[in-house]
Parts: sequence; C-alpha cells; structure tokens
Amino acid sequence: MTDQELIRRVRACRLADLSDGMDAIGLVNTGTMSSRMRPLRPGIRMAGFAYTVKLIPTQKAVKVCGTYEEYQKELGAWCQETYAFLGGLMDGQGKDKVVVIDMDGYPGGIWGSECGMNAAKNGVVGVVIDGGCRDSYECNLERLDIWCTARTFNHVYGRIESGGVNVPVECAGVVVHPGDIVCGDDDGVLVIPRGRAEQVVAFAEGILKADQEVRARHYKDLGYEYDETLGEFGAETDPDAA
Repeated sequence: MTDQELIRRVRACRLADLSDGMDAIGLVNTGTMSSRMRPLRPGIRMAGFAYTVKLIPTQKAVKVCGTYEEYQKELGAWCQETYAFLGGLMDGQGKDKVVVIDMDGYPGGIWGSECGMNAAKNGVVGVVIDGGCRDSYECNLERLDIWCTARTFNHVYGRIESGGVNVPVECAGVVVHPGDIVCGDDDGVLVIPRGRAEQVVAFAEGILKADQEVRARHYKDLGYEYDETLGEFGAETDPDAA
C-alpha cells in the first residue's frame, strides 16, 4: 500500500476506530498520548506522518539589550538555531507531515501564528507539542490544527534550544519515531507505528462500518436527520434521499 493510500484510509476513520484497531492487534494503550495533550479548539482533525523535533532547556545566558534593534539581532540568532528544524519542511517537504515536538512539557511558545502558517503553506497538516503554543487566538482565526499540553505567551528565546530533528522522541508519554502515523481529533492524539498501520486501518474500517450501520438505525428510530458521520448508511435516515 502506498503512503498516499494508507493516509487516505486512516483519515476516513475516527480515532476511536483506530484505537480499537490497535487493541485488536494487541497494542492496548500503545500510542495513546496523555490526556494533557489537547486540541487548540474543538472540531479539528488531522492525520499524517511524524516529523519529529527534540527541544531542550537551554544553559545559555541571554544578552541584556539596550535597543530594539539589538534585541532583534539577538532574537534572530537564537531563532535561526532553534527553528532550524523548519528547513526540513520547506519547499513542499512538509506534505502530509505532522510536526511532533518533544519539549518535555516545557511551557515555551515554540509554535505560533506565523510559524504555523508558514508550515501549512508547505503541506504540514498539524503539529503536536509536548510544550507550549502561543498566539492562540490568531492560530484559531487562521484555522491552524494544533495540539499541545500548554498555552503560553512566552517565546522560546532564552528558554529552549535544539536537541535534534527526525530522531525518536517521547511526546506526552508516547515514543514517536519519524514516519509513524500521528492522528488527532477532539479526543486527543494517537500514534500508530508505521510498521503496523496497515493492520490497524483494516480493523478500524470494519469497526467504523459496523458502528455506522448500528447508529443509522438509531437515527431512524429517533427521527434524527442525516449527518456525514453515518457514511454510506446515512441515506437510510436522510429524508431527502431518493
């Protein structure tokens, strides 16, 4: 199965179905991030391949700046090093990627509105941060798909520096390898090991279909209107269906 076909099928399933699929092949509680990992707003979903980033608390001192220009120079130098990981996402290299950032829960604002839009323009489908996001209001206006364990107004300047890119990381209690499948929705974030993903999705599709069929009958009995969550069974409850 190609990566494109696999990710298309994963995106058609709910995290509940995918988690049940993990259970079915013996991976109970594997890949389930801590409940501290929450979406920035309700109603967002994503699935893609992990692009992993490790960030660590810095031991470097910052310079006391006397002017705005001096500060901008210091900030630029700091960001050039800390945000070097973005280079691997530019020129379309971010397509179908989820950026997974391990900051060990540190509440520094590594991701914000400008950074998020830049990544989205290069195909990144979401970001998962065991640490802080800032510019929350702007990020939501811009409809950026972000999951994090903390919100903050703090920058990473003087706080965090690079610890590696595309290496195994531990994010909200889950070890994530580059290329693993990372999925998020209102319920949280699930990581599916790439080598087991085809098995998981095969079970998840069957689980979803069975659930849709049962719920379609409940919709009919309760007089509910059709919605997209019923898939192919929705037409049975849609009063406008031919």
